[in-house]
Amino acid sequence: MNKYSHFSIEEKLKNMFDHIANKYDLINHILSFGIDFIWRKKTIHILYKFNVIKVKKILDLATGTGDLAILLANKFKYAYITGLDPSYRMLEIAKKKIKDNFFEKRIQTIQGYSQNIPFQNETFDLVTIAFGIRNFQYIHHSIREIYRILKPSGTLVILEFSKPSNFWINKVYYFYFYFVTKIGNFISRNRFAYNYLKESVLSFPYCNEKMNKLLKYHKFNPIHTQKLTFGIVSIYLFKKK
Repeated sequence: MNKYSHFSIEEKLKNMFDHIANKYDLINHILSFGIDFIWRKKTIHILYKFNVIKVKKILDLATGTGDLAILLANKFKYAYITGLDPSYRMLEIAKKKIKDNFFEKRIQTIQGYSQNIPFQNETFDLVTIAFGIRNFQYIHHSIREIYRILKPSGTLVILEFSKPSNFWINKVYYFYFYFVTKIGNFISRNRFAYNYLKESVLSFPYCNEKMNKLLKYHKFNPIHTQKLTFGIVSIYLFKKK
């Protein structure tokens, strides 16, 4: 029996990320050839391009080890950032990074779930999610929560894996994920983790136009979608109506 089998899916994921936390950044950087850092920087560039500049309070959902939260603190000099994530160990690594970058006064971390965000209505100007929305177990609840805690005309930006439209690139993409799983499993010593991560990417239903339809359903206005690296990831920008 799998050691996680008696837990809920939510608990399985939290325990999985706790287990691989110490090697999570290393594995991601190796497997993406360092491009994951560029993707995050592109996400912030999109915000500036569409004049999302004067923000005071930012919520980074599924903040993980804090990479995007730190980039946000670098770019938005007068903003306060909250990083929320279910994984305690991922947040411990994030806290160390935040301290090393001298952002302890402007970035706080909170353990919690996206479907139950512990803040009052209309608290944040901007919500960011980098490679986390596909792990939301109650995606409709989570989006309603995001809508609730965003201020009127607030911004939501999502960075997530998507599916390349080119047939041959799509074939290479699927083939690549076979090796991603093997390498990730070997380094992390957690077969469940990288099998799950592969499946979560390849089976995620809300890619490209379906992501826009999902957010439209929840009263968000799609502003811009940009595909990166042959369409293997996409950036989605929305405004609260």
